[in-house]
Amino acid sequence: MEPTKHFILFLQSSITPVALISGVGLILLSLTSRLGRTIDRSRMLASELRNTAEDRKAVLIAELKILHRRNKYLKSAMAGIAFSVLTSSLMIPVLLIMNITSLDLNIPGSILLVLSIGGIILSSVYLFADVSLSLKALALETEEYL
Repeated sequence: MEPTKHFILFLQSSITPVALISGVGLILLSLTSRLGRTIDRSRMLASELRNTAEDRKAVLIAELKILHRRNKYLKSAMAGIAFSVLTSSLMIPVLLIMNITSLDLNIPGSILLVLSIGGIILSSVYLFADVSLSLKALALETEEYL
């Protein structure tokens, strides 16, 4: 096969991992934003905790505990997404090697794809847990008014 056809085949087969990396990058951006908000809120609550009356301290401490758990969930979600980016990125050299050498690397490529999607699934589970905790913190904060 002529070199141009090899290159075209490589480009065609690389579209899936590149699209996956792009989509996952947007999820990572969203997770980073959520993490930044939880960190800012934790700092604000810690500052408020130093200057508040005793009757309000229990609520603030409960909110801080929820934010701490949310940070752990977001960290795990970000690790899953980072793993997905890594495995998606590794698919590209595998595809390149397959196109240049005609080696059959379908099994390693498929394993990398499954691992990448597994990272996305894991991240989604932790993101859902974070959203649930976020709603729990909101209920805690607004319970006296509703």
